[in-house]
Amino acid sequence: MLEDLEKNIRQEKKILAELNSVEKYLDGAPEDKESYLKSRDSLLHQLKMLNKAVPELLKESSPFQNVAGGGENKGGKVRGGGGVVKMSYVSPATKEKSFVAIGKKDKKEFLKKLQLSESGLEGIAKAKKKEKVVVRKPSSLAKISSRFFRERAEKMAPKFTKLTRDLKKANIPFLVSVYISIALFVSSLAFIAGLVGFGVLIIFSLGNWIYFWIPFAAAGLSWIGFYYYPSSESNSVQKKIAQELPFAAIHMAAIAGSDIEPTKIFKIIATSKEYVHVGKEMRKVINQTEIYGYDLVTSLKNVARRTSSKKLSELFSGLATNISSGGELKSYLEKKAENYLLDYKLERRKYSDLAGTFMDIYISILIAAPLVLMMMFIVMNVAGLGLAGLTITTLLAISIGVVILVNIIFLFILNWKQPSV
Repeated sequence: MLEDLEKNIRQEKKILAELNSVEKYLDGAPEDKESYLKSRDSLLHQLKMLNKAVPELLKESSPFQNVAGGGENKGGKVRGGGGVVKMSYVSPATKEKSFVAIGKKDKKEFLKKLQLSESGLEGIAKAKKKEKVVVRKPSSLAKISSRFFRERAEKMAPKFTKLTRDLKKANIPFLVSVYISIALFVSSLAFIAGLVGFGVLIIFSLGNWIYFWIPFAAAGLSWIGFYYYPSSESNSVQKKIAQELPFAAIHMAAIAGSDIEPTKIFKIIATSKEYVHVGKEMRKVINQTEIYGYDLVTSLKNVARRTSSKKLSELFSGLATNISSGGELKSYLEKKAENYLLDYKLERRKYSDLAGTFMDIYISILIAAPLVLMMMFIVMNVAGLGLAGLTITTLLAISIGVVILVNIIFLFILNWKQPSV
């Protein structure tokens, strides 16, 4: 009977682990909350039944008692002495075979509760399969660059505080020392390529040293590009967050209305494919709580200081204050969502006005002006006149080229000013 007691203790450990899993997924799946609650109650009843059989098992294992041996029956059940019956079953969720010893009176109730708990555990098993662990491997360029310039980059890193901030705000997945190593390595390659180009030019120019600046210009431009890229990317991320934030805030307010745990709100937004850039900032909050062990309020304050978006920083700071003071999360998020949505509409209206202004300029410069020029060229051609020694044909060709160039400039400006959808 001591073996039966050991099996019961092992089963109780499994039940406690299953209870922990149920509690973990309970708040994260409001639609399955009722099913998980039933599973939790059935697991607790199973635990009580197993504990109830312990005194009987200890009594039968006592050397002062006559222990009645039992034989195996069909169906995987073994009858024991006293008021205890031994049984086995295979869990549909874990596919593991388990052996337990419980009271004869509790057998039917135990099987009933077991069926209830297994239905909930199958849902948890499916949810666990959906969770994916993303492992990012270092790039080959980063490995090679660190091999050549790691020591120099580590010495230079403390001097580039602005670059460090920009890398974090732009969500560029490199340490500042690694990024500097890459910049030095690529600049060196640019310098070597410039030297090769310089050598080729010297050969063809018969020793003309006027192009000596090419290697230095190539290396310098490469370094400047690497230095300012994170700042440019940070501004781009800020604009994209501003476009997603109104709708993310509305979504957060709707989730908060179900009285869900605040941490779960950030997890839902982070896993959503609709908010790519806001989701990255939400994942930073989750990493702060789950990996670094900070509480939610501290995590929100830390991410608020490092995010590229001022609006998102204000939202995180406000959420931290709201949570720490016990305020109503739903009403706060609804008010912020209204403000963000109003700003979004105003920005769209501002772009519409700007597009109208550009349309007026376009009509004046690229439609009316070419027509006037065409009539003037016709008159000049009839009179046999020219301009600065150029023929009418040359002037027409120049005019067409200027019109094409200005059209390209207009398209570029409109695309640059257009807010992302």
